[in-house]
This record gives sequence, C-alpha cells and structure tokens, in this order.
Amino acid sequence: MKTTTCLLACALVPLLGACASTTSRLDSRFGESTAILQAQQTADPGAPLRNRDRMVTGFEARTASLAVDRYYRSFEKPPRPVNIFNIGVGQR
Repeated sequence: MKTTTCLLACALVPLLGACASTTSRLDSRFGESTAILQAQQTADPGAPLRNRDRMVTGFEARTASLAVDRYYRSFEKPPRPVNIFNIGVGQR
C-alpha cells in the first residue's frame, strides 16, 4: 500500500509543473519588436509635434476636394463580382 501511494505521488508531481504559468515572461515583452521596428523606420520622430500648426502646401484645394469626392463615391456601389472560374484561362 505504501509503495502504490509513493508511486502515485511520484507520477503526480510532474503534472503539477503543467499548472505553472509561463505567459508572464512572454507578456512582459509583448509588442516590443513592433515598437522597435517603428522607431527604426521613423526618420524624424518629432516632426508631427513641430509641424502641427503648419499648412500643407503644394496640394491644390480643388484637386484635394475632387480626390475626397472620388473616394466617397467609390463606396456608393459595390464592386462587380469576379468570376473565379475563368481566371488565367486563355492567357499565355
């Protein structure tokens, strides 16, 4: 009886290790690589704060208005469905 209890206890000890959480180590650095890559690709991090009061030059108001109107009109009707059965057929 004593040996079976000892064997059962020895078999259950490794199962207790499965209850330990390892995500705290992983979560502590979550998103760090993305932040590093974004910082490396930003040429001038202070530009938005320095230029927030400046007007945009070189872009005409009429052209900008037409571009915005065209953008909004693109959502009025859905795009035509594409027939996937003939994609690539008859092309060389």
